[in-house]
Amino acid sequence: MKLSGTSEITKRACWKCGAPIASLDVCTECAALQPFPEGIDYFTLFGIGPRLKIDPAGLEATFYALSRKFHPDFYQKKSSEEQAISLENSALVNKAYRTLRDPLQRTEYLIQQFDGGNAVSTEAPADLFDEILELQELLESVKESSGDSSRRGQLRDALTNEQARFEQIQDQGKQALERIATEWDGLQEISEKREWTEEQRRLLSGMKKIVSRRAYLDRVLNDIQTGIETLEKGS
Repeated sequence: MKLSGTSEITKRACWKCGAPIASLDVCTECAALQPFPEGIDYFTLFGIGPRLKIDPAGLEATFYALSRKFHPDFYQKKSSEEQAISLENSALVNKAYRTLRDPLQRTEYLIQQFDGGNAVSTEAPADLFDEILELQELLESVKESSGDSSRRGQLRDALTNEQARFEQIQDQGKQALERIATEWDGLQEISEKREWTEEQRRLLSGMKKIVSRRAYLDRVLNDIQTGIETLEKGS
């Protein structure tokens, strides 16, 4: 799969006059507002290409410009068709902005565009099997310690140490993802091809592993926090 290119997705006819359209959202013949092309990706919508390191200020400026352009208030005196289109376009702009402004959601979206499925695997990271098994045994011990305050203190300290360890692993994953993002964007600068290269596929595979690992470790950290809170409540 490949991301949509502007020249490819604008090939459609105006809903009002039937003239060929050469832009994302307006007919150059009758000036009628047009719905965004079906299947347009968020990167193309914001005119930034499939990049992972995006200037937040520039993204926000584009968002506000698009929001003003399609704001329903500006179409109150237009036809019912254009009023409906302005609502649809505004909704898509909002959804795209929420996705692109968050680095992790942006990465997941890019992976989804490539794979066409879920970017996150639910499987436990194989290289952390022993650590996760030890943690599960520790969390089981929490359930059996309600009447022993000394034991609860020991378990709380043990869980706090585990929390610090898994947070460190998360930080390492975040740094690895940033390195891949830089490498990915570098490939975009030297290639104008829309088809994926083998190097891009390798990087996307690496991103998917890291994103899945982060999602799994988020759940692990939530379990640890729940265990600590249970011990502190003494129940």
